[in-house]
Amino acid sequence: MFTLRAAVMWTVNDFSAYAMVSGWSTKGYMACPVSKADVTSGWHAGKVCYLGHQIWLPWDHEWREKDKVFDGNTEHRLRPRKWSGDEIMEQLNRLDFAHSEKQLVRPDLLHI
Repeated sequence: MFTLRAAVMWTVNDFSAYAMVSGWSTKGYMACPVSKADVTSGWHAGKVCYLGHQIWLPWDHEWREKDKVFDGNTEHRLRPRKWSGDEIMEQLNRLDFAHSEKQLVRPDLLHI
């Protein structure tokens, strides 16, 4: 017998397929499927950068107040809530997809 030790070296994420299947934009200012409209992003060096990473720390963590370690701001928001599968299905059922031969109208997923 032996003890097997393993580590995850990398993962493969297919965000392009995620965008096509779900309809959620995986590029630009609101690409995070977890934060949705609550993401803090900005433009830096020709690319969209995501800020406010302290939001994922516990509320009483000492780094929440260390503005110089992150983007120069302290974070006072709570982390985004986790949606249940039933809540997501309820949101999807409220969408009205209008199809035409010339143009596909995309629903506004941020204001559900």
